[in-house]
Amino acid sequence: MTLMDNRAKKHHIVPQVLQKQFAIQGDQQRIWRTKREACSRSFQSLGRKRIAKTFVINDYYTVLENDQRSDLIEREFYAKIDDFLGRILPEIIQILNSGSIPEFSPESLDAIREVTMHMAKRTPDFEEHDDIALGRELVETTLQDLSDQIPLARRKQLEADLTDDVRLRDKGRDIRVTARIENSQRVNEALSQLVPRWAISETKHSFILASRMVYRIGNGGPNGLSNPKMEMWMPITPKIALVLVRDPGNRIPHRVVDTPDHIRRINEYAVRNSFEVASHSEALLKSLVGKVPLSSNAPFAPNRLLGQMQ
Repeated sequence: MTLMDNRAKKHHIVPQVLQKQFAIQGDQQRIWRTKREACSRSFQSLGRKRIAKTFVINDYYTVLENDQRSDLIEREFYAKIDDFLGRILPEIIQILNSGSIPEFSPESLDAIREVTMHMAKRTPDFEEHDDIALGRELVETTLQDLSDQIPLARRKQLEADLTDDVRLRDKGRDIRVTARIENSQRVNEALSQLVPRWAISETKHSFILASRMVYRIGNGGPNGLSNPKMEMWMPITPKIALVLVRDPGNRIPHRVVDTPDHIRRINEYAVRNSFEVASHSEALLKSLVGKVPLSSNAPFAPNRLLGQMQ
């Protein structure tokens, strides 16, 4: 048996350390969860599900290493992000629950920005890709562009790959995964302009957890990083959301008490744009699923909570 045979195959698209903040009260190993049916796109019945088996997709981050399937990215990249969250989230939550505001070194602040961006990109909800189509495009382009340079044996292998969806999926997945873990200089420059603010619920209303962990909200404009009004929302507990926002004048309070109506609209945005959602509360999920249709990248109504403070 080779090392590749022992690779991790079940990949959490939402880290377990984050899921545990939304666990059912009295049962830290389970969470209320539902996901969309592949065909109808409607949500399945709610169920109490073990966190170890929630937000899991087989081989989602698998790449090719020496032309063999490898868990290199899962093990060396996303596992380190999850370890970082496991260290920093409890500290942040404890500070906020005490009524204080977390303070970060420049290095820690950069890490929070980068990790938030990777959390936004790591799930299927970020951008729809057909791994088989990506793999086919790669093979066809290789055959076309290097037709005179490819050895006969290699050509025959590539031609055989075009008839093998498994091989095409492996190649396409490798392209997708490796592309997503890189941030361009332009993205990094935009991220450097964002600062953390904290949206807090002081009522019974709570945030849910979704496969689209980070919601890029354009507030009436595009949800890209170039939009100066764009906000990145990432709930970290049912009562706390991290919000990355531009605030050049430092006029937005570091801690903002969110309104029940705004929390509801944040949750509806999450449900519209996610294929799997979870919560500590069965009643909360029931009040959302079935009422909110799927609409990829649906706009969020302008009336933002944090931006209105500027």
